[in-house]
Amino acid sequence: MLAIKTKIWRNMYNVKLNYKYILCLLLITACADDHADLRKAIKTLDALQPATGSYVIIPNQGCEGCISTAEAFVKKHIDRQDNIRYIFTRIQSVKLLRIKLGSKVMSSSKILLDTTNLIGYPDKKKHIYPMIVTIKDHEIDEVIYQSPDDAGLDVLIKE
Repeated sequence: MLAIKTKIWRNMYNVKLNYKYILCLLLITACADDHADLRKAIKTLDALQPATGSYVIIPNQGCEGCISTAEAFVKKHIDRQDNIRYIFTRIQSVKLLRIKLGSKVMSSSKILLDTTNLIGYPDKKKHIYPMIVTIKDHEIDEVIYQSPDDAGLDVLIKE
């Protein structure tokens, strides 16, 4: 009888140990690629995605000052750097966006419109700010934000 109880206890211990391994494996695979959804959304919006470059993702709703700064940046730099593309997301009205930016800017091949709101922010708390995504070798290298605390667009000027 004692031998049976000992065997049962050993098997229970082994089962608990296996659950720990499974939990660790799930956590590791869940954290493997934080930017997979963002990368997929960008690829869907921009079939000609460059191997290296940057995307400035500008929400139409959020921090008004930050968004205005990003829109002014687009108007000023649209013709200056070929490796930067601009994605406008959460658009309320394409017509109003065209009025704000102008027809010349809106007709540029560097302007991409996320009319179906595919873009998701890796840091959900920062969804109200423009996001700068740096691409290297077709992979997302860095994500920074243009906010009252961070001047993310300054990084693009230095390039």
